[in-house]
Amino acid sequence: MIAIHTDPLTNLRVASRSMGDTQAQARLRTFVDTEYGKVVAAVGIATGDRDGAADAVHDALVKFLRDGHDPQNLAAWTTVVAVNEVRQRVRRSVAEKRAVGRTAERLEPMEAEGVAMSVDIKTAVEQLPDQQREVVLLHYYLDVSVADTAASLGIAAGTVKTHLHRARATLAQTLSPADEDPA
Repeated sequence: MIAIHTDPLTNLRVASRSMGDTQAQARLRTFVDTEYGKVVAAVGIATGDRDGAADAVHDALVKFLRDGHDPQNLAAWTTVVAVNEVRQRVRRSVAEKRAVGRTAERLEPMEAEGVAMSVDIKTAVEQLPDQQREVVLLHYYLDVSVADTAASLGIAAGTVKTHLHRARATLAQTLSPADEDPA
């Protein structure tokens, strides 16, 4: 069992000792003792996110231990991975804010009928098969490209297009108004 300390460096040292004494753990201990502070500072300067820098460095070090990476220069590798992690978090945050903003913009001017329609759309999307629902949410709600949606889900771009086509057909049928009988 690993004791959790308030000092993140102590956590890394304890975690590396509990994993056995391999070359990777020895490299990690040396890195934490000699290079950790400089790498966190470099990541903070490179990204402008000093608060997220330490978290990103920790995530990179976990990847180093977990995935068995063997970089020639652990400090450089950790810096690159941590900078990419911070940038990915920023992109994700911006995309989430943009999606929430679009949703808020759409809902604010809606009348009661419009709100009811958006509830119907939400329900209809929830009833789609899992893959179709994921593709629709990524592509239309989060405005992710077909290629990025395919990469995120680990499927071909053509498969994404097929799921979008089928989902649109299902949604059109589900959401179309009932034919009125003029009798």
